[in-house]
Amino acid sequence: MLRPLPAAMTHWFYGENGLQFGPVDDAGIRQLIASGRVTPATLVWREGMPSWLPLAKVPELAQSMVPYAPYYASPPTCGLAIASMVCGIVGFMLCYFCALLGIPAVICGHMALKQMNESSVPMTGRGMALTGLILGYLWIGLTLLAIFAVVIGAISSMP
Repeated sequence: MLRPLPAAMTHWFYGENGLQFGPVDDAGIRQLIASGRVTPATLVWREGMPSWLPLAKVPELAQSMVPYAPYYASPPTCGLAIASMVCGIVGFMLCYFCALLGIPAVICGHMALKQMNESSVPMTGRGMALTGLILGYLWIGLTLLAIFAVVIGAISSMP
C-alpha cells in the first residue's frame, strides 16, 4: 500500500539590513509578521517566486499584516493644572469670592508647574496652570485693592 507524500512545506526567506534569514515555515513567518519583526517593507522570497518582493506585495502574506497603525498614548494632563484653571475661572464668575478662589488657584498653579517639571513622565497642562496663576493673582490683587479702597474711604470719612 502506498502512502501519500506529505504536502510540501513552504519555506520563506526574508531580508533585513542587507542580510538574509530563513528558512522559516508559514507559521514562523506569520509569527514574525505579528511580532513586528517583519514589516510590510521587508523583502521576502520563497521557492516559486521570480524575485524578492516587499511583504506588502505578497498576497498570501499581506493578509497577515496588522491592518491598523500602532497606538501611541497621549501624555497625561496634570490634575492640579486643571484645578488651578477652574478656580481662576470660577473666581471670575463669582466676583464676590475672588480672593477665596484666587488663593487655591495660585497654590494649585505653582504645585502643578513643579509637578510637571519634576515628573519623569511628560505631562501636559502648562497653559492651564499659567491661566490659573494669572487669574488667581489678578483676583487676589483686585481684592486687596478693594480692601485698601474701603479702608482709605473709612479713614477719610472719620471726623
